Amino acid sequence: MYRAILAALILAGCASLTENQCRAESDDWVALGEYDSVMGDQPWIESYSQYCERYNAEVDAPGYMRGWEIGHAEFNRRVNPTN
Repeated sequence: MYRAILAALILAGCASLTENQCRAESDDWVALGEYDSVMGDQPWIESYSQYCERYNAEVDAPGYMRGWEIGHAEFNRRVNPTN
């Protein structure tokens, strides 16, 4: 499922999610957060949250941020390999 979210975001741009993507499982939100940060992006959880409000769906902000922190650490390792 997270691959579907990632593919949709790549093709559609930033915070454009379907209702099913907004109602994704926690693991999918972790994967999305990790993807965003590895790509060098800021956390987009506020934008995702606002977008998903139209479906009355709550995003998994803690899961997303957990993934974002994992990805951010990986991003930093790639950018600063000596640290």
